[in-house]
Amino acid sequence: MLTPRKLRISGLAFFILILIVLFTVNTPRQAQGIKKNDNGEKYTITSNKLIDSTNDDKIDDAINNKIKLNKQEEESPETNTQPKKPKPSVEFDPAKALVEIRTISPMVVFSKTYCPYSKKLKQLLKDNYEITPEPRIVELDKHENGEDLQSYLYEVTDRRTVPNVLVGSTNKSRGGYDDIVKLHNEGRLLEMLNEWGNKKLVVKKKETPSNA
Repeated sequence: MLTPRKLRISGLAFFILILIVLFTVNTPRQAQGIKKNDNGEKYTITSNKLIDSTNDDKIDDAINNKIKLNKQEEESPETNTQPKKPKPSVEFDPAKALVEIRTISPMVVFSKTYCPYSKKLKQLLKDNYEITPEPRIVELDKHENGEDLQSYLYEVTDRRTVPNVLVGSTNKSRGGYDDIVKLHNEGRLLEMLNEWGNKKLVVKKKETPSNA
């Protein structure tokens, strides 16, 4: 028959046995959560987050930041690092440009703003003739592709210098400053401009203002 004293001893032994079993079961699980950093210091992590660390705050923050960065790199989509190809620039076509210029008016004067002969010719036409439609003036030094256009004009008109006057449907040069002034002084420029214009250009002589 068990006495009260024996019962107390048996109960205490059973309690100690339970503690031993619990300690034995929990010890491996805790060991799985313990890791060491590069300095050999121990810390416990669960689900990639730092808990119960034995490091100081700076080391803890560094470890947590590293974990976050790794996670962001895994979750972020791949980015296209290939450089964008520049759009191909449109190549200037002087032949097409000349056609577009000629469609504006049957008479075109290719000029340069700083050229004195171009200035004199434009002034002569303005002061002495009514031309309908008005001549198209192209300042090659202001044109985006003026040099290329002037080189092409030399190919098709056989005239490199300015001013260069084109009238009518042909690309033949009607002359430069000296040629046009000569026709004007001979009284033939009015007739020639109308002839070259082939009824698409109407040219009239301006009345000379009276000094009276």
